[in-house]
Amino acid sequence: MRLIASIVLFKNFKNKTEPLIEQITSSSLLEKLILVDNGGCNWASNMNNEKIVYIKPKNNIGFGAGHNIAISRFAEHSDFFLIVNPDIEVSAEDLDAFCLAAEKEDAALFMPDIRYPNGERQHLCKLLPTPFDLFFRRFLPSISKSTNTTYELHDADYSRKFFAPYLSGCFMLVRSTALKAVGGFDERFFLYLEDTDLSRRLATYGSALYLPSTTVTHHFQKASYKSVKLLLIHVRSACSYFFKWGWFFDAERKQMNQRCLRHLPRK
Repeated sequence: MRLIASIVLFKNFKNKTEPLIEQITSSSLLEKLILVDNGGCNWASNMNNEKIVYIKPKNNIGFGAGHNIAISRFAEHSDFFLIVNPDIEVSAEDLDAFCLAAEKEDAALFMPDIRYPNGERQHLCKLLPTPFDLFFRRFLPSISKSTNTTYELHDADYSRKFFAPYLSGCFMLVRSTALKAVGGFDERFFLYLEDTDLSRRLATYGSALYLPSTTVTHHFQKASYKSVKLLLIHVRSACSYFFKWGWFFDAERKQMNQRCLRHLPRK
C-alpha cells in the first residue's frame, strides 16, 4: 500500500503540531507527508525528514484549496490519501492498522473512532444536514436535542462499522482513485462544510464507512463558537452548501440519510 498524507497549517505552533508530524512520518506505509502552510508556520520548512514536502501558497487559500494542492500533485502516486487536521493524535501503529483495515473494505472514504482528550466520543459520523439541523444546533441548542441526536447518530452502535454520508474532515482516509474521480475539495468553501460536501460526493461515488478498529484523539476547537469572524465564514459556507445541493428540496440527501438510518446498527 502507498499512503500519502496532507496537513494544512495556519498559525499552528510547532510544539503542538510536531508530535503529529512525527507520528505520521513514522508510519511504515507512508511515502510522503505534504505540509501546506497557509500562513504563520515557517518552522515547517525546516523539518528534517525525507518524507516531508513543504508547500507555501502565496496567501491563505483555505482548508480545501490547501489540501487540493497536495491532492493534485501527489494523489495519483498513492493508493490511499489521508486528509488530517493538525490537532489530531494518532500513533504510527494505529494509523497503519487503520489503513490495512480500510484496504479490505469496499468503500471510498473511511473514518475511525474519534475521541476528545478525556476519552469521550466525538459524534462526527452524521447525516447530511438540513438548514434546520445547522441553524438550531448552533443558535438554539436547547430545543434541538432530539433532532441533533438523530443528526449526529447518537443511537448508533459504535463498536460496529456502518455507512454514514457525512464523515468529518478532521481525519479522512480516502482511496486515491475515488478522490481524483470526484475532483477533491470544492474550493468555493473557504472553511467549514467543505468536508460535508466532499464526504457526500465520495459517499455517492463509492460509499463512506465508519470503522471502529482504530481510535484517534482530536483536540476539537469549535473556533466558530468563539469568533464572530469565523461564525460569519461558517454561515457563508452553509449558504454555499445549500445553494449547491438544495435548501429544502434535496432528494439525494433524503435518500442517503434514509439509507444510513435504515442500515444503522443500534445500541
